[in-house]
Amino acid sequence: MRRAFLAAGAILAGGVLMLSLAWGLQHAALASPQLLGRTAPSLAIQPPQGDPVSIAKLQGKPVVLNFWASWCGPCLQELPVLASGQQTHPGVDFVGADMQDTDSAAAQFESMHPHPYPAGPIVSGSYQDYGVFGPPVTVFIASDGIVTASFSGPLDQTTLDHYLALIGA
Repeated sequence: MRRAFLAAGAILAGGVLMLSLAWGLQHAALASPQLLGRTAPSLAIQPPQGDPVSIAKLQGKPVVLNFWASWCGPCLQELPVLASGQQTHPGVDFVGADMQDTDSAAAQFESMHPHPYPAGPIVSGSYQDYGVFGPPVTVFIASDGIVTASFSGPLDQTTLDHYLALIGA
């Protein structure tokens, strides 16, 4: 009888541990806690065509700022989720900021994987200003320019929808 209770306790403890780990991986939202509640740092990207896109000039609409790189497998994994998010939330500006990459690799990635939002290398500001160490990291900015959340890792649709709700999308 005692062994049965110990076995049941071990199974329960293991289940709680696994659920906690899964929740933590799914909700790794505090990639940049020093930014939460503050004005988004200055940053601009240069898309392959057109003028540079400045995060500050997008104030007035919610912004989803995604830091990515051409060599980043999880970045490619989340690209359809971000593209779909842009199409289903036209009131939100999605921006892709290429980091730790070469211009030629970024251009090749962009030509092979088209999407409906501007993306390109950072030409003003820095990913470090956002507390980003490696991609993918997505920062959610409210229409008043305040950073509301940051998610480290590849986004899935449920997670994207959760964070879009936080910025009023």
